[in-house]
Amino acid sequence: MGISAPSKILEKFRDKRIDKRSALEQLLALIENSSSFKIRLKCIKILSEIWKLNEKIASLSENIFNVFENLLISDSNDSIRNAAALFLSSNFNDKAYKPMKWALHNDDSQLVLETILNSLIKFLCTLKKQDSKLIKPFLLLELQDIVDRDFKIKIQIYFQVSSQKDPITDYITILMNYFALTYLKKVIWRLKYEIEDCRVTQLDFIFKNLASFPEAIKNLTSLKKLVFRYNQLTHLPHWIEILNDLEYLNLNVNNINHLPDSFGHLGSLKELYLWKNELSNLPESFSNLSELVILNLRLNNITSLSESFGKLIKLKELNLHDNKLLTIPVSISNLKSLENLNLSWNEITTLPASIGYLPLIKDFDLERNELCELPASMGNLKSLISLNLKDNKLKTIPETFRFLKNLRYLNLSQNELQILPISIISLTNLEELYISGNKFTKTPECFEILEDNGVRIFH
Repeated sequence: MGISAPSKILEKFRDKRIDKRSALEQLLALIENSSSFKIRLKCIKILSEIWKLNEKIASLSENIFNVFENLLISDSNDSIRNAAALFLSSNFNDKAYKPMKWALHNDDSQLVLETILNSLIKFLCTLKKQDSKLIKPFLLLELQDIVDRDFKIKIQIYFQVSSQKDPITDYITILMNYFALTYLKKVIWRLKYEIEDCRVTQLDFIFKNLASFPEAIKNLTSLKKLVFRYNQLTHLPHWIEILNDLEYLNLNVNNINHLPDSFGHLGSLKELYLWKNELSNLPESFSNLSELVILNLRLNNITSLSESFGKLIKLKELNLHDNKLLTIPVSISNLKSLENLNLSWNEITTLPASIGYLPLIKDFDLERNELCELPASMGNLKSLISLNLKDNKLKTIPETFRFLKNLRYLNLSQNELQILPISIISLTNLEELYISGNKFTKTPECFEILEDNGVRIFH
């Protein structure tokens, strides 16, 4: 038959010139004997359509399964194997479990492996609805059949120490983790990972040239640490909210230009690294990350932060270096746990008075902004050790600076200062003072006193 043969078979079937059995048998013959993979693919597509119509032909069922099982296991063409996997998953999902599992370990096509993984996960999900007395022995055998050394050791420990309150759910979850990790190890070269309690808890995809999140990760809901440094991600999937045990997420040096609203559902997240991306704003849901302790957003294009940002009350470190911020939300005063704040290399013209109500802040960097003055409330920052105000447009500094008794490092260089208040000598713990590049008409009288107190002055 020529390349149009599959279409002719379908046409004859629709015109009732041949019955369903004849159409299926002719298509099977073409699938097995044609030398053209395009014809074979078209036959598989048409066979799938016809097979789903009306009642199944029981006497053909076994033969069709065997043909497609053979295609999955032994055909040399990736597209054919993938089409076979899709057909088996749709029509023989239970029966296809064993050949799918074999193919997961032996196939090398990412396209095929992804279809196989989805089929295996689909099968495991159906088991949750079945009688536990019937499926528990099966699942136990499947766990015993795992050959991966890391998983095998963890499973042995699991059976020794686990109380197994809900064994069926546990067994299914373990198998899902095992299959997903098997897939990822096959498609990602030298993948780094960690397993705890038979669950994958850490994955590191550093320098893997990835343009998108691997879908397989959605099956690893016990993940606590996930690293995607130095890839080419442009966005994050909406299903990322599934990873609600995630505590550490590193997305440094990618091309991410927005975060999905679902990102705010990562309620366990404690450390988030997003430096060197292309973010211009944060979703409103971002403020729901109430457990966040460390947030690094340096080297993005963020222009503003909403007032809801103040809900991140557990933040200790906030880095917004080299963005495009013009203002800081008044609600920043709610970040009472903040110890390190980097707002350098932005376009900030004024600071809210509320900036002075951060009782634990030790390191505050405001280098290279557009500040002309500072709020007097900054004198309330009693824990401050290091303050960098280099390269702004400051003409004066507040008298209240004399209350910064713990300050050791103060950089005022590259501003427009003409005088320094004598009250600066009250900074009894000051060790280094940088004042070059200002507009002093004469040497400030406080310099001699400061130097006598052991302060190193760089001018």
